Amino acid sequence: MFVLDEADEMLSRGFKDQIYDIFQKLNSNTQVVLLSATMPSDVLEVTKKFMRDPIRILVKKEELTLEGIRQFYINVEREEWKLDTLCDLYETLTITQAVIFINTRRKVDWLTEKMHA
Repeated sequence: MFVLDEADEMLSRGFKDQIYDIFQKLNSNTQVVLLSATMPSDVLEVTKKFMRDPIRILVKKEELTLEGIRQFYINVEREEWKLDTLCDLYETLTITQAVIFINTRRKVDWLTEKMHA
């Protein structure tokens, strides 16, 4: 699965060539999730060019809600404290589903290993 979040922002900031390169390197069986706050023509162009039978879920701005969703941002001063902080969250709260944003593949692999241990 490949997730491209903030696709509209990425395209507007000049990452079109990099995004196209990524799509061209993906296996044809890779499921793609493209998320965008807006659906400008360049985002639609990506869906037409690289996705087979895309399912578009469009939500009116006035219908956007975070009801039932709790978001956390914790500024952790040192890299080595991040896992303990994440573990503290899981011990303190009842978490049934979560999205954790990580900026490198190496860190994703490392965290996956730690969470499965």
